[in-house]
Amino acid sequence: MGFSMPFLSADTARLCLRILAAALGGYALCWAIFYLLCSWLPYEKATVWYLTGQLAPLPFVGVLLGAFVSPSAWRALGWPLLWAAAIALVGWLA
Repeated sequence: MGFSMPFLSADTARLCLRILAAALGGYALCWAIFYLLCSWLPYEKATVWYLTGQLAPLPFVGVLLGAFVSPSAWRALGWPLLWAAAIALVGWLA
């Protein structure tokens, strides 16, 4: 009858995975930095919350750029989550 298009092509799936990596990785990295700074700095949580709010665009932009520069979409998802886990572990141990 007609030409059938697949619902999700491989290129579209990789693009969606990179967008997910940028959003999820950036959020996880910001949360981990906030957790580390709350446990490490001798300030009230509201002060640290304000400080991390000012610093939040930096890891988000870094992860966003890294997600689209990375040679693999899975690597773009894995590295920010690995860094976030390592930073949160340091915050938990501090």
